[in-house]
Amino acid sequence: MFAIPAAFLALAGAGPGALWIKWHEFKIRSKGSPLPDDLRNWARAMGVYRPGRIRFLEKESVPLPAPMFLRRIVSRLGFPATGISGLCLRRGIYLEAGNPNTEAVLRHELIHTRQYQEAGNIFFFLLSYLFQCLTQGYEDCAMEQEAREDAKARPAIKDPTSSPGFRGPGIA
Repeated sequence: MFAIPAAFLALAGAGPGALWIKWHEFKIRSKGSPLPDDLRNWARAMGVYRPGRIRFLEKESVPLPAPMFLRRIVSRLGFPATGISGLCLRRGIYLEAGNPNTEAVLRHELIHTRQYQEAGNIFFFLLSYLFQCLTQGYEDCAMEQEAREDAKARPAIKDPTSSPGFRGPGIA
């Protein structure tokens, strides 16, 4: 797709998309579960700011902001619009219930959380993400490639209790 039409389409989708994301992020953060300690520590090591505020919610099918007929159309164009296993909505993550790869999906979506944070707000994240998907294709877009690659990373996670200055909880 050409850059000019893609920019207009991305701009047209980013506004309403941002509102949908904010609403669903609120739902996830009020009903969802916090990240397990190991994933919270991994996210922090990967540059995610305040991972303790992130929640995830398992659903039978991950909701998307489009009716089913539109999902089928964009699915034919290479966008994952049906049967997706996870969706990052800034500090809220939807997961497909019963997925055996939950940790891998969470890691991928946590990289998207970092990308939201780097973008500054939902609108600018979505504008950039949609533009990349429309011009480069979903599989080849830089943000998806970064999420796939970084989700595999195994950074050295520092145990705070092993620090020489650690005196234990409650000790000044």
